[in-house]
Amino acid sequence: MNKSTANAFINQVLVYTLVMLVFTGSIGFGTVWLRHEISLAANRNKSLLAHIDAVQRRLDQLTAETAAAQNPDALIRLNSEMRLGLVPPRPEQIVHVTGDVELRLAAKRSRDLFVAEVQPVVFRRGGTR
Repeated sequence: MNKSTANAFINQVLVYTLVMLVFTGSIGFGTVWLRHEISLAANRNKSLLAHIDAVQRRLDQLTAETAAAQNPDALIRLNSEMRLGLVPPRPEQIVHVTGDVELRLAAKRSRDLFVAEVQPVVFRRGGTR
């Protein structure tokens, strides 16, 4: 009887030790996996930031090129180089728009939607039209 209680105690200690090793190993594995996922997310963020910076630089470059192309001196030079014969507008041809241009254009575009002639609906008894 003494022998079986000692074996039972040793078996319990071995089982608890194995359970603790598995539990500790799973915590360690989970920690390593989380650190790996954090590292992957950081690398993705870094590459996205680099891509955003590249797009922003390209956008700034295109904005500068557009501004240079719309410069009046550049337009006059291109007009003479290409022999287009364009002349600058006369002061009476220039119309300055006041107010919100987007609202004005939206009202102008939808003006026809609300002016259309509407036929009234007439209901008659007996099902005749």
